[in-house]
Amino acid sequence: MNETLNTLAILSLIAAFLCVLVILFDLRKRPQTMAIMNVVWSITALYAGPLGLLTYFKIGRADEVAMPMQIQMATTNASASPPAMKMPAPRERPFWERVVIGTTHCGAGCTVADVIGHWLIFWVPFALFGRVLFGAWTLDYILALIIGVAFQFAALQPMLKLPAGETLRRAFKVDFLSLTAWQIGMYGWMALVVFVIMKREMPPTEPAFWFMMQLAMLAGFVTVYPVDWWLISKGIKTAM
Repeated sequence: MNETLNTLAILSLIAAFLCVLVILFDLRKRPQTMAIMNVVWSITALYAGPLGLLTYFKIGRADEVAMPMQIQMATTNASASPPAMKMPAPRERPFWERVVIGTTHCGAGCTVADVIGHWLIFWVPFALFGRVLFGAWTLDYILALIIGVAFQFAALQPMLKLPAGETLRRAFKVDFLSLTAWQIGMYGWMALVVFVIMKREMPPTEPAFWFMMQLAMLAGFVTVYPVDWWLISKGIKTAM
């Protein structure tokens, strides 16, 4: 079983890296309007693989559709131009697409934190309640919160143009809720893997560990999506 799982894991990881390369190549021709999304889409493919690539080409490519603020700017510019110069305003994203993009933004920060956290714990083990796993999860959560807030800040600052302190406060408020929902799904899947499926803790040197982490990230996406839907619909989280 371990050999088959590792083979499947290697194939999944290779596919994910190829998807990242495809997105990076496309981003050279079509960079995102919001710079942080160049990073987000690349990281999304790292855990979602072909699904992340399909999502990028379906709803993520720059200039395919516009963010709400772009819609307003395009409409204003069109009304101010001579009739012969008017261009049709770009279509606005459907709400579900905006939630998906907001969720990938949250997931990117969590993914970076988990990669860093698990390697740190591997080199400098830290046990909590007698298990290194719980120490890793605690470190992952702290790092995810720090990196996630940084990602939120990078997205909000150019849109809202508020004082840095106010933007940081809003970024923390939003990311705390989203990140916690994401980590619930991720930890839930990894707990199932460790205590039920594999019945052991796996080091990050095993390809199977990162394959399970890919699935854990998808589980996190599922648990955070309804939370982001609610946050965006209530105006607590700014739509991407």
